[in-house]
Amino acid sequence: MLKSESLKSKLKSRTRTRISLLCLLAAFLTVMPLASGQTPDFTLQMAPFPSPDAIDPGGETASNITLGTVGGFSGTVDLTCQVTSQTTGTPPACTLSPQSVTPPGGASATITSTGSTTPALYTVTITGTASGTTQSHSQSQNLTVLAVSPQFTITVQTAVAPSSVPAGSGGQGVVSVNPINGYVSPGYPTKGVTLSCASITPLVTIPPVCSFTYPQGATGVPVSGAANTATLTINTFGPVTTGAVAHPRGFYALWIPLPMLALVGLGAAVGGKRSRKACGLLALFLVSGSLLLMPACGNSTPSTTTPNGITPANTYTFTVVGVDADGNSSSNTSTTGANPTVSLTVTAPTKP
Repeated sequence: MLKSESLKSKLKSRTRTRISLLCLLAAFLTVMPLASGQTPDFTLQMAPFPSPDAIDPGGETASNITLGTVGGFSGTVDLTCQVTSQTTGTPPACTLSPQSVTPPGGASATITSTGSTTPALYTVTITGTASGTTQSHSQSQNLTVLAVSPQFTITVQTAVAPSSVPAGSGGQGVVSVNPINGYVSPGYPTKGVTLSCASITPLVTIPPVCSFTYPQGATGVPVSGAANTATLTINTFGPVTTGAVAHPRGFYALWIPLPMLALVGLGAAVGGKRSRKACGLLALFLVSGSLLLMPACGNSTPSTTTPNGITPANTYTFTVVGVDADGNSSSNTSTTGANPTVSLTVTAPTKP
């Protein structure tokens, strides 16, 4: 009896041990794939925006997106981009290229603003979703759109031509006024940006003079969201032709045929009828020839004067600037930050 109960107890203990081992095995088999990374998945990494992470209205920036695989993931990941802010207004636009990626691979997100983009702090969120599933991953970066005042720049659209002129002549070029951030010139369209040549090098006593012709009869270059132009004219000083120095000598020219006419008259008086006729024709020939020779007896050499002096021969450089009706000056964004220049070479005046 005792042996039978002891045997049953041993059997129950072995059974419980076997069940415990089976449970441990099942748990191990369940956890093992997770521990060894066998569940198919992907990773998404968004790189920070270039430093500084801020752009002006009308500017753009970009971020690289890197996708990796976990547990043998072999599907396609669809990417989306969302730009959000706590302020209302027009946010920047986000463009993804490409929009679908098979990991491992990469894509780029380009954030573009316009002149109407509201200055604020924005959050750019990139989300990747495995095609045909709800499996997704997201990552975000902050981006600031700065508050920038509207302004304008000046560029030389057409260089001064001809580039070299004799003193007393000039050339023309075209200057463009370019708006930034939705700039509109005060008083548009009757007023605009007034252009001038702020400096000239080298400095001489009688330098060339520049002037501008504005479109539409305005007092400046009217600008409203699009570039507009003005004609630049550079004039130099040189000799001025006042006329020809003509010495009238027609009276003296009339004396040329008188001796011959006297001889003809004498021949007609002593000769016969035929002789008088021939002498008359000869007299007519002499008078006609004298009238034709009268212009040659004058001097037609032109005369010149220099009431304003003469611009010295040299190559002159002008710096062009602009100011609107509110006193705002041109703000060029070149690498040097300098306003544009035009040049003209002046040579010795041409002799008349």
